[in-house]
Amino acid sequence: MSSLTEFQKNVLEIISTAATPMEIFNQMLVVPIINTVSAAMEEKWELNNGKAGILEPSTGRLSQDGLIFQQNFTVNSYEIGSDFRISIEALMNYLQETSLNHFKSAGILADGFGSTLEMTANDLIWLACRSHMEVYHYPSWADVVQVEGWMCRSGRNSMRREWRIRDLKTGKTLMRASSLFVLMNKKTRKFSKASEEVMGELKPFFMHFDLPMNKDSRKLQGLDIDKADYIRTGLNPGWTDMDVNQHVSHIKLVNYVLEGVPRSVVESDELCAMTLEYRKECNMDSVLQSLSKFSSNHFINNQEIELDHSLSLECGTELVRGRTSWKK
Repeated sequence: MSSLTEFQKNVLEIISTAATPMEIFNQMLVVPIINTVSAAMEEKWELNNGKAGILEPSTGRLSQDGLIFQQNFTVNSYEIGSDFRISIEALMNYLQETSLNHFKSAGILADGFGSTLEMTANDLIWLACRSHMEVYHYPSWADVVQVEGWMCRSGRNSMRREWRIRDLKTGKTLMRASSLFVLMNKKTRKFSKASEEVMGELKPFFMHFDLPMNKDSRKLQGLDIDKADYIRTGLNPGWTDMDVNQHVSHIKLVNYVLEGVPRSVVESDELCAMTLEYRKECNMDSVLQSLSKFSSNHFINNQEIELDHSLSLECGTELVRGRTSWKK
């Protein structure tokens, strides 16, 4: 850093010998810029030579012979809410990004969005069918988290993704999640059987065991407008909610599910668990209604509130069925 300090001295010397007030004014503008650059370079130098740069996000890496993929993320200002903590949508985006980069790093990604070579040849895409997540602690702005992801075969035609998010500094587990994906033909929009060729590409990367998580295996309850405690109507997904598979992203649908949660719950409690079952695709310009109802055992140990959910078209076709838990 000595050369940079010397550079600053030279700039100040030039300013002190400026001939006119305008020259002084112009060169005074340079000083804050130089100081900012100096501070930024010094901070970068400390990261590289001090704490091993562990605070830097990464493009990810494979471990355990390609079975587990790890990637670091820094929580950005546009990913947080009014409480300075990350949104559930941003956390789910981390999960999806890690899954795609796992395929990419393993060398089996064909079209850039989760399809292998054999899947692309047969017009197949992955469709989220069911997901469960548990959030133990929400990271805040500028925190750095590490996402670990792996996959397992589930039956003959589906795949399950598992994730764990940890605080990179402390190693504390912040979130666990699991999602079931099925194959769908992107032209007919119908479920498809998995060929041996498709599963053959994935088999070397399937984990043959599960890390334990208390998955919520209870059956999700149906909910109609007459049974709902809270109703939000007139929800209208637009162009920005669409993904490359030409339907409203399953992550965006979560936002519409949560639109039906009472404001009193959202403002006083935090989402700590969520189980969702995706039943139908959703298209742009659909008109949705989000329904919520306090479950029969909605106060769990006097600490958690449990809600049942249904997201449907206003004509009645159900798109998503779910359950959420909230705690103080």
